[in-house]
Amino acid sequence: MHHAGGREVALASAPHGDGPARLAVDGPARVAGDESARLAGDADTVRDAFEQMPVVLLALAGPDHRIVATNAAYRAFTGRSDAIGLPYREAFPGIEGQPLHELLDRVYATGERETGKAWRAQIDRDPGGFQEVFGDVTVAPRRAADGTVNGLLVIVSDVTGQVAEQRAARQRAKDAENGYEVVAELQRALLPTALPVLPRVRIAARYLVAGDDQAAGGDWFDAIPLGGGSVALVVGDVVGHGLAASAAMGQIRAVLAELLTAEPDLARVLERADAYAARTPALRAATLTLAVFDPADGTLRYTTCGHPPPLVVGADGMARFLASTGTGPLGTGSAPHLAAGAFAPGELMLLYSDGLIERPHRTIEAGMAELAKVAADAAANRTLSAGAAPTAAERVCQLTVELLTRTGYADDVTALAVERLAEPVPALHLELPSERASLSVAREAFTGWLNSLGATAEDTEALHLAMVEVVTNAIEHAYPPGGPGIVALDATLADDGTAECRVTDHGHWRRPDASDADRGHGLMVAGHVVDTLLVSHPPGPEGSPGTGGTVVSLRLRLRRPAFLAWRHESARAAAYSPEPAFTVDTSIEETGVARARVTGAVDIVTAGQLARRLLSASRGGTVPLVADLTGVTHLASAGVRALYQVRDRLTVHQQDLTLVTAPGSSAQIVLDLVQLAHVAAAEKERR
Repeated sequence: MHHAGGREVALASAPHGDGPARLAVDGPARVAGDESARLAGDADTVRDAFEQMPVVLLALAGPDHRIVATNAAYRAFTGRSDAIGLPYREAFPGIEGQPLHELLDRVYATGERETGKAWRAQIDRDPGGFQEVFGDVTVAPRRAADGTVNGLLVIVSDVTGQVAEQRAARQRAKDAENGYEVVAELQRALLPTALPVLPRVRIAARYLVAGDDQAAGGDWFDAIPLGGGSVALVVGDVVGHGLAASAAMGQIRAVLAELLTAEPDLARVLERADAYAARTPALRAATLTLAVFDPADGTLRYTTCGHPPPLVVGADGMARFLASTGTGPLGTGSAPHLAAGAFAPGELMLLYSDGLIERPHRTIEAGMAELAKVAADAAANRTLSAGAAPTAAERVCQLTVELLTRTGYADDVTALAVERLAEPVPALHLELPSERASLSVAREAFTGWLNSLGATAEDTEALHLAMVEVVTNAIEHAYPPGGPGIVALDATLADDGTAECRVTDHGHWRRPDASDADRGHGLMVAGHVVDTLLVSHPPGPEGSPGTGGTVVSLRLRLRRPAFLAWRHESARAAAYSPEPAFTVDTSIEETGVARARVTGAVDIVTAGQLARRLLSASRGGTVPLVADLTGVTHLASAGVRALYQVRDRLTVHQQDLTLVTAPGSSAQIVLDLVQLAHVAAAEKERR
């Protein structure tokens, strides 16, 4: 028998020590228990109902949020059944940085309930590994008899299955009703959709337009390569919202981009931009952060015109804000001031709009502190790491916008990050024998080099297509048949973001035969898809002009996708994935029409096989043939020649060859260039 608070409490064990101990309480405690049972129900019934609730329920105790009660839905949601008695941080360390811990601390401290809609989290469900889940979260305080907070109640509705199905459709309908798409479409036209690909830095950006057409429109960002390898980075905000703010934003962005490329004196650029804003009413009081960074030595010059200062995340994971320059917004009479800074290889700088740090019921200081923490965690890949973006710059932009706007945002949100690389992008150099097997080696090495740059899929495919054509030309025509020779492939990335690919041979240049209509397409196709193509003939060993072989130089300014998101839409660039194996699947219908589906790359290695399979499917050209090229990843001039041969064989037998292409594909582009008739896949389906 024990005495507790002036009343007797009997502690009884279950018979034979089996089962939990129970408290037998006499006096006021029993009365309170009876009253509780009258109001809430029998304890066993309440416990059973708690266990079977279809929503996730969790009870926490104390400031360390020790888990004291869970229901079956919670254990299924988290994959954990051994968490009772553990502090929440210890039970679920993988959720650190996904600001749930901060939410628990805040509700415990304030005693005010908080909610979140469709929160994304990654839970380590061993042995399944990290899994992504979405939930509507409510955290409410638990109170003692005297009203003080002694714990928390967490309620989560698992909406993982609903998010993908409902969010897009619901949002499109709402956008159509309030005219939001008009502003969004204007934003798409005025904001940069791509960023420069530079050898010494990795740049990423994410833009989240505000929640309705009355709030969207004022923010912008830009990244502009300048002379000598430096780059200008801009994030700004025009006063106002809607279409007028979007139009004004387009004006100042265009003016500033022109000034930065034409005027080397940054102070003069700021003076002229400030003067332009002063005489343009819609631009007065526009805020701006402008930084010009030289990645060669890490030096930085910047200004903050009424805008929050840049954030730098060090290689050691520590975050710091640069000092504000004290300059007021543009056009307000405040003289622009410049400050100097620097950051080392491996460090990252983030420019952002105030929409990322201004949120309901939070001070600017608290918002900046939270931004610094989230950015540092993202750079170190400590938050939502499963399937995370491969570079620190991309992770910081994605996660700062996603995590810091979960509880709502009332303005456009912009994040622009630049990461100084420890080493510049290495050059590619290959020397290969002039034989067909070398093309596969060149393709694989060049694809790997391009993928390391992170350029858009369109640029990657264009440069890859041109390279294959030029290397094929060198393999086939530079040296006499059967004669040995070397074909060299070099690829470099210039300071202005221009990729140069040079293909060199030491044979003799032979001009294309004008009488052969099926040949000579390679250089034409290559020249069409790159910025410039230059053919030169260096002098030979004795100085004779044009006897030292042939050099074909391809140049293309590369771009990296900028992620423009509307209401948390995911926006990812199409990756340049490894090509599928070359295959030709054939069949013949009861109507007598032969069909072939071609997959993979069609080049000098596979063109002969393509011709043989198509002729076999068409019974030597005696039955009509439909060749589906929608699965073709690359159509080289050797493949064009094979298609012409098949077409001519069918024509002899008065049969038709129908080529089907995917709209916008390289096969469609090439066939248009060489004037070989084809139909789009959608058009073919309608027939």
